[in-house]
Amino acid sequence: MGVTCHDSRELAMDAAEAGADYVAFGAFFPTTTKETEHRPDPEILTIWQETVETPCVAIGGITAGNAAGLARAGADFVAVSGAVWNHPDGAAAAVREFDQVLATAF
Repeated sequence: MGVTCHDSRELAMDAAEAGADYVAFGAFFPTTTKETEHRPDPEILTIWQETVETPCVAIGGITAGNAAGLARAGADFVAVSGAVWNHPDGAAAAVREFDQVLATAF
C-alpha cells in the first residue's frame, strides 16, 4: 500500500514509519489526469533515496521525454498512466518507449 505525499518529506516519513510499502511524490509536471497543486523539485527523490529505504514513486505528467531525469534523481518507479493510455500509437508502443528510455537512464 502506498501513500501520495505530494511535495512533503514529512508526510513521506510519517507514511514510511507507519508501514507504507512505497511513497509517491508529485505531480512533477503538468498533467491532465487530475488537478494538482504541488510541484516538487526532483531533488526530493535524491534526498529520499539517500535517507530512507522505503521505495519512492514519481507521479504527474511523466512522459518518455522526462522520465529518465526522474529515474536518475532517485525514483524507484514512475507512474505513467496518461502517457501510456494517451500514446498516439497505443499502449504497447508507449511501454516499449519507456522500456528503452529507462534502460538507458543510467
